[in-house]
Amino acid sequence: MSGWWVLANTASSETEIKRSRFLCTLWPIQSLTEGQQMIRQQKQQHPQAAHVCSAMLLPVGPTGQPQAFSDDGEPSGTAGKPMLAVLQGSGLVGLCASVVRYYGGVQLGTGGLVRAYSDAVRQALLSAQREFIPIRHQADLCLSYAAFETMQRLWQNRWLIEQQEFDQQVRLTVRIAQSDQQEFEQQFMQTILRLKELQASIIWHRNAEQGS
Repeated sequence: MSGWWVLANTASSETEIKRSRFLCTLWPIQSLTEGQQMIRQQKQQHPQAAHVCSAMLLPVGPTGQPQAFSDDGEPSGTAGKPMLAVLQGSGLVGLCASVVRYYGGVQLGTGGLVRAYSDAVRQALLSAQREFIPIRHQADLCLSYAAFETMQRLWQNRWLIEQQEFDQQVRLTVRIAQSDQQEFEQQFMQTILRLKELQASIIWHRNAEQGS
């Protein structure tokens, strides 16, 4: 089955190296904007921290894999980029990592900073719960109430209904797991043929979720 592994919830860790404290938090996110908001909140919650470094990684879309990182005043390449490298090696997507550093008075050097920020993210990942999200294709459906009741009975635990409108016909926007698409189309056609639904329709919007 095609899909992504994502964080099921937030995760965190705290490490101390030469009296500097490194507080890492991981969040599931759906956009870089959402991740940037999380980082702003961290900075507000830790006004005395020396640095709040970050890295974000989203699923691959039509234009590549959105990602971002920030050293937040640490020497270039010693914090955000190593954090991003750990996220890229984790097998997870759709997540944001922040590491808050409280300076302990001892300089760690370039190599020490890279190890400290990388290890902080690794420690948080060790406690992170993961879940698999299948890639889903979006479809617009137009069908009778009888056909809707049949499809709802068959698919109520397998489709995601994003929009629905009940008028003379039922109009739905749903998402179906990529691996279920062929079965869904077959059952949809069987249902409308059995009920002689001449006006029923289905329109697929392929790869809609990957690009969102």
